[in-house]
Amino acid sequence: MKVMIGALAHESNDFCRYLTTQDMFEYYEGEEVLEHLPVKDIFQDAGIEMIPSIFAVAGNYGPVEEATYLHFEKKILDVLSENRDVDGIWMFCHGAMNVQNIGSGEYRLAQEMRKIVGDNCVISFGMDLHGNLEPGLADLVNIIRCYHTAPHTDQPETYRMAANTLVHYLKNGYHNYSQLRKLRMIFPGEMASTTVDPFKTIIERLEDLEQNDDRIACASLFIGFAWTDAPRTASTVVVVPSAPEYEKYCSDKADELAEYIFGKRREFDFQKLSLPPAETARHSLYEMDPPVCVTDMGDNPDAGTVGGSVVLLKEYLKLQDAEKKVLIVGIYDPEAFNVCKSHKIGDDFDLSIGIGIDEVTSPVEVHAIYRGWHEVYGYNFKTNPPIKRCEGVTISIGNIDVVIVNKGYHFTQHVNFESCELNPSDYDVFVTKFGYIYPELEEMGKNFIMSNTPGESYQMVKEFNFKHLNRPIFPVDDI
Repeated sequence: MKVMIGALAHESNDFCRYLTTQDMFEYYEGEEVLEHLPVKDIFQDAGIEMIPSIFAVAGNYGPVEEATYLHFEKKILDVLSENRDVDGIWMFCHGAMNVQNIGSGEYRLAQEMRKIVGDNCVISFGMDLHGNLEPGLADLVNIIRCYHTAPHTDQPETYRMAANTLVHYLKNGYHNYSQLRKLRMIFPGEMASTTVDPFKTIIERLEDLEQNDDRIACASLFIGFAWTDAPRTASTVVVVPSAPEYEKYCSDKADELAEYIFGKRREFDFQKLSLPPAETARHSLYEMDPPVCVTDMGDNPDAGTVGGSVVLLKEYLKLQDAEKKVLIVGIYDPEAFNVCKSHKIGDDFDLSIGIGIDEVTSPVEVHAIYRGWHEVYGYNFKTNPPIKRCEGVTISIGNIDVVIVNKGYHFTQHVNFESCELNPSDYDVFVTKFGYIYPELEEMGKNFIMSNTPGESYQMVKEFNFKHLNRPIFPVDDI
């Protein structure tokens, strides 16, 4: 038996004004694909030949440029065309890829793959729980399974479950499909953490089904991605039967889960204390024991924003308490980055910070001391070694240290800070452009504020000018 393996993934924010282009993707082909996806041993142990396609994964940003998507799609389809006799396909596809002039990248890819391999090939997708699935995806993809954690800590486990289920189907000759149900609700991820209820209890229920009900292979809830403006943007329940005879049972179970979860829609809320920007600055400095971790939720590059907001910087500059130390990482501003990098360590100079594309990035003028330049390293998930993600320059503005980056990036891992020779525990407050509290941020901070800042990932989704949502949908509509 033969299985094609690959990854094509992106989370697309339609409220980001820029497109995601080919150069923004981390890319591998050939045998390197197998080294970057934690499923190789599963197929090896099953005696299945692996055909690597491509690994193309980009950090979240605006919609994917049409030419970029078609470039990667052709790479995958060319491999598939040369191996039309594959018995299975395993892919990591995020679920919230929105492609210029096309729509859902995952749906389009599944359609094109089916044209080549027909109905007998078994297709398995490991996905992100922030995916917005086309209802018809379950007519094309046999096995669909998404993460059970947000913040995401089970990526490898999810990919391996999707791979193991594919092996199970192939060994038994199964060709049945997932059962998919759309829910008329959509939340920003920060209001849908699996560490707190109601999502915590929902996930426990899904895991109980997977572990203790032999009729169910996989059970998933895609909470969706709120900043993709498309008819498919909504939460989704998917149940995968373990054998063809359980398809009707799983159909009924999908209906039951959908009704249960939709009934919980008014219970979703933030994982930690959430405050507006000015109150965030005051409260973090004077009402909490340090170090306090603050996440800039409205300008989260991991949700597809540019990363250039200076809203929280301005709030901390207003307070300028010499007794308090503040660290802010990493504000995207390539011009300010280059100005800083042209100086010598220890130089002091006037600097404008802010790319000025909207109100939240409106520049602020400061007097800065240059502290140094570093390459910033990070990983997609812990089984992968860290690679260079961007470059950062550190400056001091009185008691406030700021890392300015040449590419939008979220600092959530120890290695991100260590790359810049920074230790959050040296500060009263450290601010990062992210949303919910990533596990490594939990390790670095003692107290936490999820700051409800304005920006392209603003949490109050009712205030966005959606044009394509399938209405009514909660909480945009009170249903």
